[in-house]
Parts: sequence; structure tokens; C-alpha cells
Amino acid sequence: MKIAIIYSTLTEDTKKSAKLLKDLINAEVVLISIKNAKDVCLLKYNFIILGASTYNKVQNSFKMYISRNIKILLEKPHALYVNNDENLDMKANLNKVFTTELIEYSFICSNFGYEINTNIGNFIERRKSKKIIENSDKLPTLNKNKIEEFAKIINELIEKRVD
Repeated sequence: MKIAIIYSTLTEDTKKSAKLLKDLINAEVVLISIKNAKDVCLLKYNFIILGASTYNKVQNSFKMYISRNIKILLEKPHALYVNNDENLDMKANLNKVFTTELIEYSFICSNFGYEINTNIGNFIERRKSKKIIENSDKLPTLNKNKIEEFAKIINELIEKRVD
């Protein structure tokens, strides 16, 4: 089984969660940044995982990519994840990025939490990150348990050969 993880990231947390997820999935997994996704043929993958950070700003290129490929994405088995504050409503976070139809037909949706790195991103993103850290009593982190649960479900689907 061939799986593509297509992700959008401004501050590298979604890329990090995609790499963690890739290492836990028992199949051939290809990581594809949204910057490189336009040249990728989705038809050659058996399963698609889409991930985006929603705590900052969702990249327009990611939304446009989904819009342009919605027909193929709905025909393929897929899963969705976001990186954001886990205390916020997950459905609202998913709706910031994905269509209702894409969410409904997804095998699994999850929120992996998020990390902040004040050295990554443009000036505005770094400034936002610093403000979040200043106003927080606890630094946000990726929820590795959620990533492991997500991978476990994907591995179970692989065992059943969902194509």
C-alpha cells in the first residue's frame, strides 16, 4: 500500500507531526509539502492523509489544493489531521481547512496539538509565537499519544487492505 501525507506548515510543527506519523505507519509513506504537491499525481496512492496547522493561519495554497483535487480526494480513502490547541473545538478547527464532505468521508480526523518555535516563520508568525509563549503558563506540545492512536487506526486499515 502506498500512502501520501500532504501537509501545510508555516512553523514546521505540521511537518514534524507528519514525520512522526510516517515513522509509525506500516506501509510505504511519502511526505509531500504543499509547496511540492501540485506536481504530485494522487491517483498513484492508495490512501491520502492531509494535515494542516490551524492555530496560526492556514495557507491559502493548501485550501486551493484541496479545492482543485476534491473529486479525487473524495474518491480515495483518506484521513485528516490538524495541529492546534487541543482545548479548542476540533470540528471548528477541521472546518477551517477541510470541506464538510471531506471530513464526513474521512476514516479518521484528529488534532495532534502543536508546538511553537519562535525562530521559524516570517516576522509576523515569530511575533505571534512569542506572544503565545508570553501569555501561557505551559508551552504547547505535540500530542504523541494522538499521533500514535491515529497511526494505529491507519495500520488497522492497511491490514484490512482498504483501497
